[in-house]
Amino acid sequence: MITDTIYEHLKDIQTTKIKNIVSKPTIIESTDTLSSVINKITRNKAYDAFYINGKNTFSTNILSLLNAKNITSMKVEPYLSPIPYVSPNDSIQKASHIMTHYRTREVPVVSQNKIIGVVTAKKIIKLLSSKDNKWIKANLIYTQNPVTVTSDEPLSTAKRIMTNKKIDHLPVLNKDKIKQVLTSSHLIEAIIPKESLGRLSRGANRVHKLESRIGNIGSARVPQCSPNDDLNKILKLMLKTDTTCCLVNLWDNLQGIITFKDILGLLATKIETQIPLFIVGMPEDQGDIKLITSKFEKTLKRLQQTYSEIHEARVSIKKQRSGGKKEGKFDVTIMITTSHHTPLIYKSLGFDLGEVLEDLSQKLLRNLSKKAKRRSKTSIRKMGLPVF
Repeated sequence: MITDTIYEHLKDIQTTKIKNIVSKPTIIESTDTLSSVINKITRNKAYDAFYINGKNTFSTNILSLLNAKNITSMKVEPYLSPIPYVSPNDSIQKASHIMTHYRTREVPVVSQNKIIGVVTAKKIIKLLSSKDNKWIKANLIYTQNPVTVTSDEPLSTAKRIMTNKKIDHLPVLNKDKIKQVLTSSHLIEAIIPKESLGRLSRGANRVHKLESRIGNIGSARVPQCSPNDDLNKILKLMLKTDTTCCLVNLWDNLQGIITFKDILGLLATKIETQIPLFIVGMPEDQGDIKLITSKFEKTLKRLQQTYSEIHEARVSIKKQRSGGKKEGKFDVTIMITTSHHTPLIYKSLGFDLGEVLEDLSQKLLRNLSKKAKRRSKTSIRKMGLPVF
């Protein structure tokens, strides 16, 4: 079972202590203006910025700030969301779970109520590149059928897609050919040029910019690979070009995209159940962990009785960022690997984790039971027996 093999292969990376890969953080205050925060993030070539208040840490990032309507006068506070922190002696696995769960690329490292640094997805990827990962292929980790835009579409369309779908990368098509990739960082810099940050004249100019065509905004240096290329090659290309994604092509046709999130998804937590269960983006709350483990353990046990072809299950748990005190929705996806070629994927979204898990459990039981019943009828027909 491939996920189990990957888990064992990367166990030493998962248990590595964070203190070995701490980077400089982007620190902000809750009273900072949005333009000031964006300026700090872009100047530091970062994605996330952090604020600490007593024992509580908060963050914002490029994608969250794209939701802002007026960057000239608004403060950053409404766009700050609580985020767990790690200590220097915590493991990389813990940091990667926080990144996946909260959709970030950095996690604050706190000591004595001070943010002393961050652990970044890029540093983790550098560690992964030191392993012999040639047997891990792109088709095991890439996100299929990524959303694309055309160069003739306005920046406002790209902004709407990114904020609605919670994605940071949009391949840009020109005459059906991919010319570049537009990221959330490219977009926010196009909307708010560095030299104009903080100026009161930004408001009117921003509307004009959003109506502008995407054109050649973005990066044309994005690496590309085939579905059968290995992880070492992909990581090397991404690090060499200093990009956060790699396009997966087959015969000049876009098949998928690999981002930091896809790669960090390899650092899953294994739950010992009858059917191997791997969880990416495990929440910090112990009650949530027990709820997730118990629910999927019971569901998979029931499924095995009616659909014996399940090899393993992989769960991704993310929490949407809402800003302020409002709680974000849980976004849970489960991928069931069977003896058949195509994995089965089910999703559920909601504010209450228990209700989301129950909804997902019912979808699994209902759909896989139907598949098992259809397969049973097909087998009976092949035997020439009547089907009732």
